[in-house]
Amino acid sequence: MKTYEVEVWGIAIDPFNQSPIVVLKNKENPKEVLPIWIGHPEASGIMMFLNGVDFVRPLTYDLVKNILDNLNVEVEKVEISDLREGTYYATIYLRTAEGDLKTIDARPSDAINIALRAGAPIYVADHVMNSGKVVIDEIAPVNVEVSQDNQPKEGEKEEKPKEEKEVIDEDLKRWIENLKPEDFQKFGKENH
Repeated sequence: MKTYEVEVWGIAIDPFNQSPIVVLKNKENPKEVLPIWIGHPEASGIMMFLNGVDFVRPLTYDLVKNILDNLNVEVEKVEISDLREGTYYATIYLRTAEGDLKTIDARPSDAINIALRAGAPIYVADHVMNSGKVVIDEIAPVNVEVSQDNQPKEGEKEEKPKEEKEVIDEDLKRWIENLKPEDFQKFGKENH
């Protein structure tokens, strides 16, 4: 089955209900993006990683990576593997020290967070990409400053971050601004 390697293009906010959307850009055809609605904590985890926010103590996704590292298990890849009734599904592929390949069912937002921390590639199954993709025109990156609402408790961070910066392409901003309610029915929502 064909898959497409993607990269995290950014986190956007649904203008209708303020839910975060992780936007995955197809590396093979950068004009194709896949938006997936995710929860606020998962979006915060992605943004913290993308912005290089470090903590003295490991947060959940860093803890998972530390456990895998200590067990000598490698995250080989993650795949957004299915779309059923408006819900996206993901699979995490783990390679054990003995060379066995194990698959773990996961929410896309968790799989993406783990892949980012493990440096593992992210793929989207062909039928999922074709069902949920949005085709955009020119790609021109711009920086947009956003503030982080979910600050960890006092003492958990090494240093207090300034406002986080989120890199959003102008086309992504334009696409978000022009969304209509019927567009949301087409792409569905991930269950939190």
